[in-house]
Amino acid sequence: MQSKFKPVNKSQLFILPPSIEDFIPEGHLARAIDEIVEALDTKTIEDKYHFRGQKSYHPKILIKALIYGYSTGVFSGRKIAMKCENDTAFMYLTAMYRPDFRTINDFRKDYIGQFKSYFIDVVKVCQKLGMAKVGAISIDGTKISANASIKKTKDKVGYEKWLKALDEQINNILLQVEQTEAQEDKTLGKKRGDEMPKELQKKQRLKAKIQQALIQLKDDEETVNLTDADAKKIKSKGLIKCNYNCQGAVSEDGIIVAAYVSNAASDKEQLLPVIKQAEANTGQEIKVILADSGYASFDNYEDLEKQDRKGYIPDQDYEKKELSDKPYHKSNFIYNPTNDTYCCPQKQVLLFDRIYKNKKRKRQSKIYKGTTCDKCPVKALCTKGKARTIELELREALKEQMRKRLDSPEGKAKYKTRMSTIEPVWGNLKFNKGFQSFRLRGKEKANTEFILLCIAHNIDKIHKEKAKKAA
Repeated sequence: MQSKFKPVNKSQLFILPPSIEDFIPEGHLARAIDEIVEALDTKTIEDKYHFRGQKSYHPKILIKALIYGYSTGVFSGRKIAMKCENDTAFMYLTAMYRPDFRTINDFRKDYIGQFKSYFIDVVKVCQKLGMAKVGAISIDGTKISANASIKKTKDKVGYEKWLKALDEQINNILLQVEQTEAQEDKTLGKKRGDEMPKELQKKQRLKAKIQQALIQLKDDEETVNLTDADAKKIKSKGLIKCNYNCQGAVSEDGIIVAAYVSNAASDKEQLLPVIKQAEANTGQEIKVILADSGYASFDNYEDLEKQDRKGYIPDQDYEKKELSDKPYHKSNFIYNPTNDTYCCPQKQVLLFDRIYKNKKRKRQSKIYKGTTCDKCPVKALCTKGKARTIELELREALKEQMRKRLDSPEGKAKYKTRMSTIEPVWGNLKFNKGFQSFRLRGKEKANTEFILLCIAHNIDKIHKEKAKKAA
């Protein structure tokens, strides 16, 4: 009888042995990863292996598996190990070897420094292909959750309370142990009877961790997380969680040219380090910087000016320049540089009063004070004090210069490109690839994960660029 379907015979033998090369089609992402990783210099890692014992997996096999895992949203060592058994792309990259999850996880943790150099190598591959153009770079930070609970972030008082409660629990357990000594034969059976109860062991390990955390706390206001001491309480999307602040710089064509993990809540101190890393990684001088208001500070404006760099970084009040609903906002007071005075909306003059030094914020400001505020009919709408004052930072001219640059047609067009360069990168890493939290603990290990993620992103861009040229 004639069949409508193709025959299925699972016991059919191959005429010729199957080749690993047949596992995936030409133009597959795995082939791009294989080609790039094969060109990496892994001698530093290879030299750490020895000839004794069972032969090890070549470092390049594990690097390929990790990069392809991070490219396809598979971050767990266990899941990568599983993929090496049932996913043809992973099987192709590992040459049919099946490293277990401990091997993969240990390799990822043990070679932190090497992944940084491989990130730079991949950036240089991009440059050879005519990518990673850094005439201008876009800088931004994104918050990614640490592998730690916010509930275990406490100050000195919190840990002392926890320690006190834990001591009470340990004493209760010890008391119960003493009370059961008379029935130890029945309770312990063939055991010797001197084993420490598991619950007591757990409590004592926790006590040791808390005591270690207390040593790290230098003052009463400082906090530390018991699970990951490097992770800090950082606000993200309105929620305070244990996060890391991941920094990156992206070229005009979307290549990540600088990347590292910080545990500082603010982005302001990260601007210059990101620029320096981007220049070191690309070997090129960067003159144009695009960043959001999180990087705006007088120190950064001044440093960019001194280094002859052109920044496009709006200050926090840039979007609020025209406050029609607040007629007595500082922005509606007009400064007269000739007389060094301010004129208020009621046409009254504010005279220079004094110099104010803010040592904590490293700022110096001129203070201007109203002279006729007591007679003003709208004083209650303008100030709650005896007289209205205006603070003018001595470097205010730099902020005004930045605003004029952003307001120019060229500035508007240039700053708009930031939305299509770095913002899509974070969206790709966090939502398309699904990287919402770190697996490893500690800043250095979290940095390794982030670097792996950025390597995966850049190789993905190389793969797409080659496919575009081949089409």
